[in-house]
Amino acid sequence: MNASVPIDLQHRLELYGITSQTRLNVGAFVPTLMAHLDAMIRNFYKHILSFPDVKRIIRTPEMERHLRTRQREHWVTMLDCHFDTAYAAKAIAVGRAHHRAGVAPYHYVAGYNYFLCEMLHLAALHHLGTSELSGILTSLVRVVNLDLELALTAYTKELWLHGPAAPH
Repeated sequence: MNASVPIDLQHRLELYGITSQTRLNVGAFVPTLMAHLDAMIRNFYKHILSFPDVKRIIRTPEMERHLRTRQREHWVTMLDCHFDTAYAAKAIAVGRAHHRAGVAPYHYVAGYNYFLCEMLHLAALHHLGTSELSGILTSLVRVVNLDLELALTAYTKELWLHGPAAPH
């Protein structure tokens, strides 16, 4: 992991309340998510590309296709819940890449918001009335917020060190 963003991952896991039970809860939801993830990603890009300031960043259909693939990989990796240094390095790299691409932090957070809301809705639909629903919902929030925070910490560090990325 890059030494310019020191991460005490164990501390982060404890801070966010991510335990072995969190991993089990997320694991119980992953099969449901996988059946809907591609549609969720398509709908996300349809939504986000309706904003002209985002269209200036995602300029071509090829770029959108590439980002859809990367988006899928990102969520699959995150929800595997293998929170090790390789995972943290990827989360940090994602934050840096978004900074370099000129993605505003509010757009970045809006993306997480979109996916988290969709996942919570999907979990509620598929696990309503089960004893595991509450655990799944809180576990998704914990894991997504950890990932968001790692990326935004790196993003913020890039802003401090290099200033805003050049507009595209």
